Amino acid sequence: MADKTRSYNPVKPVRNTGVCAQGNPAISTQIKTKLIKVLVTTDDYEIEGFMHIKPGGYQSRVSDLLNAKELHFVPITRAVFRKLRHPDEPCRKAATLILRLDTIKMVVPLDAGDDPEF
Repeated sequence: MADKTRSYNPVKPVRNTGVCAQGNPAISTQIKTKLIKVLVTTDDYEIEGFMHIKPGGYQSRVSDLLNAKELHFVPITRAVFRKLRHPDEPCRKAATLILRLDTIKMVVPLDAGDDPEF
């Protein structure tokens, strides 16, 4: 006698309709941030790109992000970087570069247009 048991997969395939399988509206995971253009120097690289900080209030400055005890890495988006020891090599680009905070030697915010005394 043949076994008539079937495997059952409780997960329903869902098309991208903005509604998850249980019928709840999809939750957006996008966080609003303020982009700050920066020049970052490490022992080996010079990196230009954008740091993302929270607008207004707590952690609204680049220094707050760099001094946050709970962070060990910081993303730099739209990064252009070059090796300091080989300046003749062409610059490289990355959509997102993840940088370990303890490798940073210097950060220069390049958005000085907000400071009228600059």
